[in-house]
Amino acid sequence: MRLPEGRRIVFLDIDGTIIAHDGTIPDSAAAAIREARAAGHLVLLATGRSPREVDPRLEEIGFDGAVLSAGAFVRIDDAWIIEHPMPAPMVRRMVEGFDALGLDYALQARDGVHPSAGRREDVREVLGIGEAQLGEAAEGAAHAHVAKAVFLGREPDAFARVHALLAPEGFTVITGTMPSLGTGGGEVSPGDVSKGASILELLEREGIDPSRAIGIGDNNNDLEMLAACGVGIAMGNATAEALAAADEITGAVHEDGLAEAFARHGLIARPRARRDPAAP
Repeated sequence: MRLPEGRRIVFLDIDGTIIAHDGTIPDSAAAAIREARAAGHLVLLATGRSPREVDPRLEEIGFDGAVLSAGAFVRIDDAWIIEHPMPAPMVRRMVEGFDALGLDYALQARDGVHPSAGRREDVREVLGIGEAQLGEAAEGAAHAHVAKAVFLGREPDAFARVHALLAPEGFTVITGTMPSLGTGGGEVSPGDVSKGASILELLEREGIDPSRAIGIGDNNNDLEMLAACGVGIAMGNATAEALAAADEITGAVHEDGLAEAFARHGLIARPRARRDPAAP
């Protein structure tokens, strides 16, 4: 991976940053990404989604690589250059915790998503993925290459109970990345794996100073990324925690926030202001 002199490397969250929560991708976002790459900047995805969960529309836009599964895997072109799967004993302990609390869950692995038996459709709907992205039931899945898990509670205190049980044991437990679940669900990952940690590892590996990196996100699993990059930018629709952690705030997804941030930092030419159709 070569970053030309005077160019930047950009890490973009997906949900709530490129893709709005209604599932649409603003034309301005896709155009900004293509224009920035054409100008020699590197643009990578940085998402909590596992490799099989990434929306195929993003492949059509084009990226230089991806930080996946909240930092567990990093891919440049077709090569896996960083892999930090959850150790099998840690996976077992996490699953034991879900079972003890009576919670359904899905293991997010490099090869796909493995939902609790009987919850395939629920998991598919929550994650917004197709049947092809789902693997065998979690109860029978191998524990290799598991990056993290999503838990689905039926009560609003599910997050609090999982956090109380697993956070003291070195797990990171977050909520808010899936708005439909509220505090009844969340994600669990190893405490030492994050988007930010893997971005720093990638930058060191490639000899790129973090000051040349820009990170843009909207949620609590973006906090480490916003801190790791030279410039951390929160979308206008970001959580309170992400807004507080960011160096800058741009517009929301449907306010052309991504294109606005790219133009502000010289990655693309500033687009002409859109004419108000109601104006004379």
